[in-house]
Amino acid sequence: MNEQTEQHAYTLHLTVGTHSARHVRRIVHALCEDWAIPADLGHDMALGVTELLSNVVRHVPGARAEVRLLHDPDTGHLRAEVSDEGAALPPEAPHSADPFAESGRGLAIVSAVATKWGVQPLAVGKTVWFECVASSA
Repeated sequence: MNEQTEQHAYTLHLTVGTHSARHVRRIVHALCEDWAIPADLGHDMALGVTELLSNVVRHVPGARAEVRLLHDPDTGHLRAEVSDEGAALPPEAPHSADPFAESGRGLAIVSAVATKWGVQPLAVGKTVWFECVASSA
């Protein structure tokens, strides 16, 4: 008999501020440790989530967001989703930012750490998501 392992899920609703990244990073690292995710993949997940939350702080009035993390232990598949009420959709392909600019690299960073990423428009707002897979899976 082939028994399936239960998937892990975590959802956080918050109003994002300039200091939220530090706290959310700690939460993502703690979850990844609890879920036995390799440390390097946990760092990638934390980096990707905080980059998406930085965009919420900069571009979404009210800065409210929902962060959802999903993990399938059987496949090593991880997914992060950041939903907000902002009307503007990010570009489908991240642009190359000026190396001396103070911002503009968030989606390029997400693209670099993720296996794939995308944007799902909602009735109000959008969800920006990315996926990673543990290399040992």
